[in-house]
Order: sequence, then structure tokens, then C-alpha cells
Amino acid sequence: MNIPQVTKLDNGLRIITEQVRDVDSVALSIRVGVGSRAESAKQNGISHFLEHMAFKGTKTRTAFEIAKAFDDIGGVFNASTGRESTTYYAKVLKKDIKTGIDILIDILMNSTFPEDELEREKGVVIQEIFQTNDSPSDIIFDKYFEAAYKDQPFGRSILGTQDTVKSFTRGDLDNYINEHYFGENMLFAVAGNVEHEEVVALTKDFLSKIHSKKLKKSQNASCTGGEYLEHRKLDQVHLLIGLPSVSRHDDKYHTFQVLDSILGSGMSSRLFQEVREKQGLAYSVYSFNSSYTNTGMFSIFAGTDSSNLDKLLKSITTELKKLSTDDLKEEEVNRVKERVKSQILMSRESVSSRAETLGHYYGNYNRYISKNELIEKISAVTTANVKKAAKELLSQHEKTTLAAIGEIKSLPSYDKVVSMLKA
Repeated sequence: MNIPQVTKLDNGLRIITEQVRDVDSVALSIRVGVGSRAESAKQNGISHFLEHMAFKGTKTRTAFEIAKAFDDIGGVFNASTGRESTTYYAKVLKKDIKTGIDILIDILMNSTFPEDELEREKGVVIQEIFQTNDSPSDIIFDKYFEAAYKDQPFGRSILGTQDTVKSFTRGDLDNYINEHYFGENMLFAVAGNVEHEEVVALTKDFLSKIHSKKLKKSQNASCTGGEYLEHRKLDQVHLLIGLPSVSRHDDKYHTFQVLDSILGSGMSSRLFQEVREKQGLAYSVYSFNSSYTNTGMFSIFAGTDSSNLDKLLKSITTELKKLSTDDLKEEEVNRVKERVKSQILMSRESVSSRAETLGHYYGNYNRYISKNELIEKISAVTTANVKKAAKELLSQHEKTTLAAIGEIKSLPSYDKVVSMLKA
């Protein structure tokens, strides 16, 4: 097993590499520990907008020259923004690693945010917001989190609003970078057939110039529960229901992974079999556990026509409640644990996923978590653990979050849905 190597610069920034032999490509990832939860109401969407603007020109390259440089070497590059982090990444051939690193660092350190590009990209992001708003299966997730974390930065849309995006200036972007893009809050992760010393030599002089600053604790986020209902003339009602879960640092985190897989992950999951295969109530139905630094949500998504809403919700809540009873057998738990372990192993097959994993683990846990350690943690989950976790979920029924978009006249009331979840 290759153990990642880490060099920490004087400004706190970490350069992390994992050597993967017998591959031709190298994945590069710059992770910044800031996302939408750090934004004020006026700043809502700036983390995402800054990510867009990073590729729009530097002191030495225009936006076209950045795109052409990657295209010329057959490389790929992109970025993503979440609630707690922003990541800039690229994938190039080993022989082009110097070019890939040079462009990625140039984007990070030397973006100029030209006024014409700034105004043009505002239009692009606003169109992205419109596109999300027009898609009920997309916008429902934003509305769901807004209801779950009422009046909190954590619950706001990552994209921001039309008004906030229109208001952003070059000065706003510069100030945001100065506040959040500092050494202790960043890391540079590389996975591929590379030597650690080579990567350090190519990056150290540039990354050392990033200013240092003391890392602040993130704002606390508290799931309040709530409801969002929107009537639209649609053939199907898009529905999300959820309860407060655990943070990624909770000892029960891996138990919730197993619980999620039993309930609604995969074609053999309980929800898929009961809701889709036996009753034919939905085409799409699944669960997911979202764990963050100090909060979490366990959620279930489904889509059905309005005449089936009551039956669908009864089926979903019944299947969730069954997990806290003797209906859950050890044989099923052991079978699902093997599936989760297989997914862990397969998730680290590519250099891109390995670089992403490095950023995730060092960014969130300040250490590497090997696949063997993860498999041991999954193996240690017992049937009793899963039952207890299900009971804990249901004990939070008064903080239920319900979101629905579509022909919702026949949707059971919020109070009725809450009563369905009572153990």
C-alpha cells in the first residue's frame, strides 16, 4: 500500500501526493476549505461565482489561452463548489505535469477578473440558476435544505440568487479570496505516477507566496426541520423527506452508511423493492445520508403522481421504521456491508478519485484514511448498531423536513407526515 506523502509549507498549505504506478495520467487538485456556508446573505453564491471566474483570465493568459493550453495537451480541467469546500482540478498526462501545474497555480494565484468577463459570466451563472429553477428535480434539493436549515447560511443555495450574483464586483472577489484563500485553508493534492519531491519542486516556490492566516472554526449549523410546498402543473410530484443525521466526525457515521444502503441505495434496497418493484409507485426512489463538519441530514427522494402521495409516504415511513425492529436481520446487514465495502474499493480505481480522496480526508480529518481502515469500520457495524441508528433518526421526527413540487393538493399535511414517523 502506498502511503501518501505530505509537505507542509511555512504558510500552512499542504502538498500531498499519492504515487500510483502503471498509469499514464496525473490528477491535480487544489482544495480550498470554503463553500456556501461561509457566505453572508449578501455574499450568497460568491464561492460558486469565484470558481467560475477563476478560468476567465490571469495576468499572463486569457480565458481562451487557458482553455487552449489544456486542449493542446489533451487535458481536462474543471472546478466544483459545495457547502464546505471549493475544488479546482485537472487531469493531464504524466509528461505534461509541469504544464498542468503551471496553469492550475496561475488560475489560483493570478486571476485578474476582467470586467467584461465578469459581466458575461454573471449572465452565465444566472442562466444556470434559471435552469435549476425550471427543473423541479433539481430545485427541490435547494428548497429542501432551505427548509431544513431555516434562515441559516448552510441552507442557502450554493448558486446564490439572481440579485446577489448581479451585485458581485471585482473587489468582492478579491476580498473573498483574501479572507478565505490562505495557506492553512488550502491543500494541493496529486495522484499518479509521480515522485513527491518532483511535485514539491514544481509547486513550492509558487504556493509559498500564498498568504498565511489563522484558521477559524466554521459557523454552527442546526437542522430545524420545516416544510416547502410548491404547486406546479406537472405529471409527477417530486418529493423529499428527511431527518437530522450525524456529522462526518460522529462515531455512528459508518453505521449510517450501512443504514442508507439497506434502505435506499441500489436495486435490492428496501425502498426500491417495496416502492418500485412491488407497488409500482415510483420510477425513482432512493435515500442518501449527507454528513458535514458539524451537522447532517438523512433524506429520501421519490417521484410519483398526485394520486399516490399518501400511499408513497406511508410506504417510505413504514420501511424506515422497520429498520429499528426485529424485521432487520443480521444476514441482510452482512450482505449490505459487503456491498458498501465493494463500493469503497471501486471508488479508488482512478487517479482522479484518489486525488479527490486525498483532498477530502486531509481537508476534513487532517489525515489519510486507508481503504483498509474504512473496511474495518464498515465490518464493525452490527445489526444492533443499525437498529439503534434508525431509532435515533425516528426520535427526531419533530424536526422532519418535507419538500414537494407538483400537483400537491392531495399531499398529506406536515403534521400527518410527522405522525407517520413516530416510532
